[in-house]
Amino acid sequence: MPFPEPTDFTADRPRVFLAVLFGHEFKSRLATYQDALKERFKAMHWIPPENFHLTLKFFGETPLGKLIERILPRLRTLLADAPAFNVSFDGYGFFGSPGHPRVVYLHGTAPALQATAETVLKEFPDEKPRPFHPHLTLGKPLRKQSDDDRRANELIFGRWKVQGAQAIGLPKVSESARIVRLNLMESVFVGRTVHYEDRAEFRLG
Repeated sequence: MPFPEPTDFTADRPRVFLAVLFGHEFKSRLATYQDALKERFKAMHWIPPENFHLTLKFFGETPLGKLIERILPRLRTLLADAPAFNVSFDGYGFFGSPGHPRVVYLHGTAPALQATAETVLKEFPDEKPRPFHPHLTLGKPLRKQSDDDRRANELIFGRWKVQGAQAIGLPKVSESARIVRLNLMESVFVGRTVHYEDRAEFRLG
């Protein structure tokens, strides 16, 4: 993929992130774990499988000049010698508390990615630095929920937190993929729907 031009982006401040992408077959396998969650939780926004990815660095809305002139060239340098790696998904998790969950996800493990992420985050630190924990978001609670749905979810999340994912009938997770590239993605909103567009590719050794 050639180096992107300013005209490749849809805004003067595109919303961008560096991500691990997966093939269609692998995303279909991951979707079966999402289906198990759908059977147990109500009032959730489920991420479309075609949007499944693992975020390495979220840049957010970024001035186009800064993106083209600084961030992309620096990423190309930082990632020039980064190794290809295997990523494994070995379980479910959620961020937040049972009464206020924020995200449900698949937990990832990828030691080589961990090192690459730390290099990128050192160069482009977050406003509130936090350790990198590879995860793939499957869903988020809706902002508007009925009291019944909220209570039902809280009971299930509570049991999950205390007894583990298998206690609520979730299947064991065991999936892995070989990753040979990272991609800079742009979030493009069409109405209320978000699409992720590939803007730059970084091949891994």
